[in-house]
Amino acid sequence: MLFAVFGVKEYVILALAVVLVLFALVNIFLFFRKKILQRFALLRYFYPVVRKTAVYYDYYLINKLEIQLVSNESLFIDHMLFGNKYIYVINDYLFKGVLTGNAQDSKWILKDKKGQEIMVDSPLLKNKKLVEKLSLRTSLDHATFIAITLVSKDTKITDLEVNDSSNFVIDTRDFMKLILKIESRDIAPLNPEDLLKRVHEFDELNLRKKRGRKRSKNR
Repeated sequence: MLFAVFGVKEYVILALAVVLVLFALVNIFLFFRKKILQRFALLRYFYPVVRKTAVYYDYYLINKLEIQLVSNESLFIDHMLFGNKYIYVINDYLFKGVLTGNAQDSKWILKDKKGQEIMVDSPLLKNKKLVEKLSLRTSLDHATFIAITLVSKDTKITDLEVNDSSNFVIDTRDFMKLILKIESRDIAPLNPEDLLKRVHEFDELNLRKKRGRKRSKNR
């Protein structure tokens, strides 16, 4: 009956259109599935580690910050941990494989389990630029900040060549020990009242919080 309505040519075109639509839908599904799985992985691997550290040391913690700069560019920060001596700017990276590089390289090499090498942006340089922009935005001395790239246990980072006292790439299993080591440095602690003001300042700067307020008002 279908051939009585359409010719062979029209039928082929219709079949191809259906295949293309199905292909597009499958790719959209896989894209969002990947995003959702990544989101759950980040929550599973990183958030509990940072939160445990904040609770253990009684530090203020803000998760998921988006701070707008004067240039309308936005800075994205997964966690901001307010220690006694430093403010920790922490971003999560779900690398799987062996990560190698040094402080001077703009690109690092990630070798996956199949032995394939992928070039990735240097976490250290990204951290450095992030802190510089954050310092300009808040008028805080860049020395106040410690930048940390947090990777999961699926990432081997033993061969990294990193010598920086304010910029780190660290396994989640070593995160709490790193914070303890840094906070043990022989420098004066931050003024508690000033620190609390900064906590409120960053909380107010957070665009994600403002969007949440707008959604609540519109309900």
